[in-house]
Amino acid sequence: MPDDHESDDSGSQNPERGVRFVDTDLSINPSKKAQEEGFANTADKYYKDVQSIHGDMAAKRRAITELLFFASVGDLRRCQRIVRLWKLKVSDDACCDYDKRTPLHLAASEGCYKVTEWLIDQNAVVNCRDRFKRTPLEDAARGDHVEVTKLLLDHGGKVFEDGKLVDLSDSHLSGKMRDIPENIVDLEVDWEIDPDALTILEKIGEGEFGIVHKALFHGTLVAAKILKGSSAIALGDFRSEIEVLRKVHHPNAVQFLGACTKQEPYILVTELMVGGSLSDAMRMSRHFTLRRAMEIAVDTARGLAYLHAKKNGAIIHRDLKPGNLMIAGSQYQSRDSLVFDTGTIKLADFGLSKSLPVNKHAGYDLDSKFKLTGETGSYRYMAPEVFRHEPYNFKVDVYSFSMIAYQLFELCPPFAGMDPVDAARKAALAEERPPLMRLATKMPTMLALKKMVTRCWDPNPERRPNFEDVVKVLDDLIKMMPRETASSGACCSLQ
Repeated sequence: MPDDHESDDSGSQNPERGVRFVDTDLSINPSKKAQEEGFANTADKYYKDVQSIHGDMAAKRRAITELLFFASVGDLRRCQRIVRLWKLKVSDDACCDYDKRTPLHLAASEGCYKVTEWLIDQNAVVNCRDRFKRTPLEDAARGDHVEVTKLLLDHGGKVFEDGKLVDLSDSHLSGKMRDIPENIVDLEVDWEIDPDALTILEKIGEGEFGIVHKALFHGTLVAAKILKGSSAIALGDFRSEIEVLRKVHHPNAVQFLGACTKQEPYILVTELMVGGSLSDAMRMSRHFTLRRAMEIAVDTARGLAYLHAKKNGAIIHRDLKPGNLMIAGSQYQSRDSLVFDTGTIKLADFGLSKSLPVNKHAGYDLDSKFKLTGETGSYRYMAPEVFRHEPYNFKVDVYSFSMIAYQLFELCPPFAGMDPVDAARKAALAEERPPLMRLATKMPTMLALKKMVTRCWDPNPERRPNFEDVVKVLDDLIKMMPRETASSGACCSLQ
């Protein structure tokens, strides 16, 4: 494969995976001219234009780079589309990066079960070796991705050691080997919960992916999310991602307690958030004091800073919005007290972007039927690069955070009164941002918050700050703010 170091400066570097990627729209509606020329959509025509401008090799290298990225984030649909458009063969020696890491290496190392399975079906070389002599099986085993490890073993996966391919059980990684049964459902994991151990109580919420009930688990009140469409969820990806969730331990992240995956419907069990969601709080008749708004923002930033700094790879939330920020506290306190004074904000619904169809409708061609379902809430907070279907990194969460912070400090949703999809389109295509009113005042605190928010929604992801920097800004401001009593007045509910 030609040297990728010759790529232009328009690309971005994903520090978590070492994959160089470039901004590319994969989902624009077809122009009239493109339709007349017989292209399925403008994205197809775009690829052909790139080919004619830069030459066959440069354009194909760009497509391979994007295939590598989307394999690493478990986006099967886009992987399939790139291979179809470019008639790529994933078994070709050139289908790799400069470290000779193939799409199969990257999918296996990230625990992307569906993509790994598809690549094997596409005749990807199971025991290909990168520049460091690692095979996809070694990457999966090192990452503790048990389901992907089993999948590769079932297709002849081996580890390269002492100049030859050997079985995993005979390698230096044999300590990671488990007794893997024939059926993935029979894998013994310490987080599996017997559904009979749960007493499902009243419904307390519902989202795009599931209905949340209060439940009793060995005498403790918990939250049980009964997932919709369990039959359509890839069990391999789902269980692999649960392995990640169970390793997340932070005061600002909802604690995963276990799951029921041996029969449908699948159920996720977490600690109960008695204060409800931030979205619910924003619909209340009282609004947050400035200090409380900053406390909510810094709690959120702390949780995200932890997820992004995970040693075994950053966890990108990708669907950050008020509905996924929960308010924790004692079940013996009043809800008002938790929401407006003592409650701690915790991140929810993170880490399931591969198995659950997060933002599956993102794009430019949303039909009116979907708009009427009321499931478009994520778009108001969606990073422009996600809406444009471009490769992305953890900075998408920084943009979403900026929209939540805007809502906290301006006391109204970003792009209030505008259709959420139209709002996302304006932000992504015209680089529009919601108007600043309260944050435009000359108060030193507001000026500092304005600077932070506008940095976080910068069109260039690389110019957005890390969450450690955001935490420091907010911490310093909170220290100078007196405690106030929440007042009544306008709320900042979603519109």
